Amino acid sequence: MESISNFDFDLLRDSLVRDDLVFLDGFHAIKHAARFGAEFELVACADFAKFRSLASDLDPSLGERLGSTLKSIRWGEAEKIGPGRAHWTGVWGVARKPTYSVTEILNSRKPVILLERPENLGNLGACIRVAAAAGVGGVLVTGADMLWAPAVVRSAAGLQFSLPVAPLADIPVTTRPIIAMDPNGEDASSVVIPETAIFAFGSERHGLSSQIDELAVARIRIPMKTGVSSLNIAVAVGIVLYTFMK
Repeated sequence: MESISNFDFDLLRDSLVRDDLVFLDGFHAIKHAARFGAEFELVACADFAKFRSLASDLDPSLGERLGSTLKSIRWGEAEKIGPGRAHWTGVWGVARKPTYSVTEILNSRKPVILLERPENLGNLGACIRVAAAAGVGGVLVTGADMLWAPAVVRSAAGLQFSLPVAPLADIPVTTRPIIAMDPNGEDASSVVIPETAIFAFGSERHGLSSQIDELAVARIRIPMKTGVSSLNIAVAVGIVLYTFMK
C-alpha cells in the first residue's frame, strides 16, 4: 500500500475546514460513505491489519472499492491531523461533499425531520443516524450550518451520504403538514399522522420557535414519567419515527 504524501497529509487537514470536502473519522464513517456512493479523495490507514479485519466482518469489498485512494499513514503522523482526531480504528478519509437541496427533501413522499437550532453536534449526528436508519426523506436544520462538521459526521457514522441533509435559512412554504413536538401536545400514540409529515423538533433547552409552532397542524408529545423534563433529541427523533413509520 502506497504511503501518504505531504500533499495527502495537507488534504487531510484542509478537509476539516473546506466547504467542498468531508473529513471522515474512522472505519464506520468511511464504510457508510463508500456504501452510499461517496467520491473519495483519500483514505489514510495506520493499521492495515485492523482495517482488513473490520472489512472482513462488516464490508468485505470495501478495500477493493477504495482502490488507490487507500494509503498508509503512521500513527504519529495521524496525531498531527488535528486535536481530537485520533480514532481507535486507525482510518481517516476525505470525500467530496454531496449536494442536496431543500426542494429535493420536500419533494420526497416520505416523512422529513426538521431540527430547529440544534446545539449539540454529537446529538445532531445521532439524529441523522437514526433518521437514516428509519429511511426518512431527509433532514432539514435551521441555525448554523453544521451538518458536515467533523463532529457531526463522526457521530452520524458518515450516514449523511445515505439520505439528503440540508440547512434552512427560512422555513419554506410547503403543503406538507408540520407536526410539532410539544410537551403540552397530544399523546403521540393517539394521533393519526400523514405519511408526508414534517416532524419538527426544537432545541432541548428552548423547544420550538413561535414561527414553527404557528405553522404546525398538530402538536404531539412523548409521554414521560413525572419529573423527567426532556429526552435527548436523538432519542426523541427515534421514538417518533419508529412510532409512526410502518
